[in-house]
This record gives sequence, C-alpha cells and structure tokens, in this order.
Amino acid sequence: MSGYIQRKKLKTGKFSYYPTVKIDGRARSFGGYKTRRDAEARLRDVERRLADGTLDREVLTFGAFYERWFASKHNLKPASRVSYECAFRLHVLPFFADRYPGDIIPLEVQEWIDGLAASGMKPATVSRCFRYFRACMKQAEAWNLIDRSPTMKINLPRNDNGELDFLEPTDVPRLLDAARQPERSLFAVLAMSGLRLGEALALRWRDIDYEMRAIKVTRSWSYFGGFHEPKTPTSRRAVPLLDALADNLRDYYHSKGHPELDDLLFTFDGEKPLDPANVRKRFFEALNVAGLKRVTPHSLRHSYASMMLSYGASVKALQNALGHASATMTLNTYSHLVASDIDNAVLARANQIMTGAEGKLVQFPRREN
Repeated sequence: MSGYIQRKKLKTGKFSYYPTVKIDGRARSFGGYKTRRDAEARLRDVERRLADGTLDREVLTFGAFYERWFASKHNLKPASRVSYECAFRLHVLPFFADRYPGDIIPLEVQEWIDGLAASGMKPATVSRCFRYFRACMKQAEAWNLIDRSPTMKINLPRNDNGELDFLEPTDVPRLLDAARQPERSLFAVLAMSGLRLGEALALRWRDIDYEMRAIKVTRSWSYFGGFHEPKTPTSRRAVPLLDALADNLRDYYHSKGHPELDDLLFTFDGEKPLDPANVRKRFFEALNVAGLKRVTPHSLRHSYASMMLSYGASVKALQNALGHASATMTLNTYSHLVASDIDNAVLARANQIMTGAEGKLVQFPRREN
C-alpha cells in the first residue's frame, strides 16, 4: 500500500500538506498539516492502521455521519428540527458532506465561516450554522469517531445588534385603533403581556384568569409542530393581567358570542390558530394605517419590557413575566433600558451614603502590608 502527500495552496496564501492514500479505488486525505514532516508522520500512522484493520472509524463521510447524528436527536422540537435541516442542507453539507470527520481541521472550518460571512449572511445566521455544526462534531468526538472536534477557537463575525427596535408604549393605542379583529386583541395581548406570538396563538379562554388577574401560559403553537410545550421550562408561567387588557379581552369575548372555555382565543374555525404569516401581514397593514415605523410583531414583547422597566419593575420580575431562562438573559437583552432607571434620586442617595452624614468622604480601612 503506497500513500503520498498532497500540497495545496490555501486562500490565505499559505500551504497545507495532506497525507493521502487510496481506499477502494478512491483517494482519501487524512487531515491537513502545516509541515510536510507532520503530514508524513500521519501518513505512516494511516498506512499502519489500514494494514492492521484499525482505521474503520474513519471511513464514514461527514454527510453519512450527519444523517446518523440527526436521526439520534429525538428531543428536538418540530420548529428546531426544520431549522437544523435547512441550515445543514443549505450551508453545511455543500462544504463538508464528502469530507471525513477526522480530516476536517480548524483552518477549514474558519474558511467555511469566512465564506458564509462574505456571502452577505447575517452574523446571527452564521453563528447559528456554526452552533449546529459544532454540536454535530462534538457528538462525533463523543462517539469516538474523531479525536478532537475542529471547532475550537473559531472566529465568528461580530453580531452588533445595537439597541432593540420597537414601538414606544404610547404608540400601542394607535396600532390597536388601526387593527381589525381578531388581530386587534392579539396585538393587545402581545403588547400588554409580553407573550411570544406562538404562546398567544395557543391561548384558550380558560387561560385568562380574571380572578387571579393573570394569563396562564402552558403551551405554545408553531406552524411546523402544532401545539407543544413552551420554549423552556421557565416559559410555563402566569403573567399579570393588566386592567386595560382585561377589558379588551372581555369585550372581545362577548363579540365572539361567549365561546367555550376550551376554545382558542385567536382562530377563524375554532380549532386551528390564526396563521402567523397572515398575522404579520395584518400587523404591517396596521402599522401603515397608523403611520408607525415598521417593526415586527415580536417587537411588541420589547415594548412591554420597556414599559415594565420604565415603571420600576425589577429585572427578576421581568424575567418571570417574559419566561426567560435566567435573569442574565433578561439583563443582557434590556441592559440599556435598565441603566436609564438609575435616576437622580438614586444617585443622590448613593452619594449621601458614600460621603457620610457630614458630607465628608467615608474612609475605608487600609490593609496593612
């Protein structure tokens, strides 16, 4: 059995050396190396393992491994499953399908990421594709198909989101006036409770608890998966029911002819929720009629968060209302709004404490050497 070293020039201008042998009449390379010496050492190891039959784990292509790995992911929600399938089919497999997992090196992963970024793909989408690919390669490592995942120390494009774009709370009444039912009440729920669109579409009348003044979130709905558990365990929650929203939903309930408690709030046929695509279409129409800037229905969730923080809600309370997995996530998302809550009264009180009762600077004890 005779192998050889392939020398290839990379896009960076540098060269990489690939130990290559023929297996079943097909030339296969086993990784790329910066020096010929390292490539020759790898080639000798490959030839030895081919001779004694211990190279079996390296004959599965990435494309074939992906199929096995994806079939093992039983806990993916339907919408997530579609997201994974699309990302791999469109952006991962065209680059890696015919490669062998053990051959993929970090430099190739970086070139793949750079190519996605250069194509004009949004940084958030690039990051999502990388997360999916990394999860796949980490599983290959866990299953002992590769020695180490090639996804360490990869530079991702910076995702500079800037400040969130949403309607000011004072704009919400204008939006509702311009909307038609049933979307008007749906938009009111999104803006006055901070629910996700899928959570609002899954609401039944029994979930509106007027005695407890709360909306009970116990499930969600998506186009691909139908009704399912909420996004995270913390998404199962009770959200405070504002008086204005309670009045809106009470009027909406009477206009619907007093539906049964198990009936959906937002439906045309009584069984299936409103179509999200049509909801977005009606939302944009209402924005145009009201003369408001173009945002998304999800931005009403941010409008709710802005309103709650501006009136003194704590980050922990907002986390519970929004169903975030942690207060850190809430703080990372709305940190610029939280900072604005440190008003002059708070600063004056802090200054008074730190300067002492007589206006002198507090002397902190010094640590002896």
